[in-house]
Amino acid sequence: MEAGSDWDSMVHRVQNESKRKTYKRKKILLYTLLALSITGVVVCVAGLGYELYTSWHSQRYYASMASDIESRPRDFSDIDLADLQASTAPSGMSPDPAGAPGTSGGSGGSFSGSYSTENLAWQPYIDFEEEGVSYPGLSAWIRLESTLLDYPVMKWTNNSYFLGHLPDGSKNRSGSVFLDYRNNTDFTDKNTLIYGHESRIGEMFGSLKNFRRQAFYDENPIIYIFTPDKDYALVLFSAYLLDSGVETPPMKFRNDAAFENHIKDIKRRSFFRADVEVGVDDKIVSLCTCAYDYTNARLIVVGKLVVIGSAGTSYVTKHTQE
Repeated sequence: MEAGSDWDSMVHRVQNESKRKTYKRKKILLYTLLALSITGVVVCVAGLGYELYTSWHSQRYYASMASDIESRPRDFSDIDLADLQASTAPSGMSPDPAGAPGTSGGSGGSFSGSYSTENLAWQPYIDFEEEGVSYPGLSAWIRLESTLLDYPVMKWTNNSYFLGHLPDGSKNRSGSVFLDYRNNTDFTDKNTLIYGHESRIGEMFGSLKNFRRQAFYDENPIIYIFTPDKDYALVLFSAYLLDSGVETPPMKFRNDAAFENHIKDIKRRSFFRADVEVGVDDKIVSLCTCAYDYTNARLIVVGKLVVIGSAGTSYVTKHTQE
């Protein structure tokens, strides 16, 4: 009996020891999972906090920059889109003093707002020469009314630097809006590419996602681009998706037929419909940002350039046809 009792006692001790070890392992696993969960939450909160901080810092930076250098504001709220759509080349635009800002008269659309007489002659939106000292690479300014899209357009020797740097060279994940390094800064290329990060709160090129809706396009058919020598209306006619791993917007075209085919293709693929004629003599601009529909998805918003003001002229208020 004693031998059996000792055996039972030993088995009982072994079983208890096994249970204690199992419980200890489960307890360690539980605490480990809890620690990992807490760490994950902390990392997520920290990441979100950092993203919000960089976004906040970026917005404050650009707002301050804009208030400092937008010395000659434009008011284009009453621009006549039909006139711009009828224009196919800068040579088709001519000054019309009778319809200049701050005056009455002239047919077609006109620019609203009051301007003193000395400001009727065209002047650059900002002093690009002076500001270029503080912001190397400053090439243009882009603005979409009633949105957060109101930014300098930079250019560098590559397409990666301004993905993570502000115009003054400081690091920020919001980056800058910038020209493709292969494009000319005077917008003389057949297709000029401008890049910007997508933001869910609408900063940088975050506003472009709204062009997936016809109603938004109908209210916002024009984006303005200001350069040292000209003011442009970018008359929009397409917003489409592409797979950046398969295709990129072409900057040059073999011939007129290739250009026409490209225009037809991106109009067909567009989220919105626009009654905008694009001729073989036109130049276009493609605004490129990330999309999340699939891997490598990019949203491209495209418009044709129409000169609305240039060096040595008054503001252009309408397109005149002979």
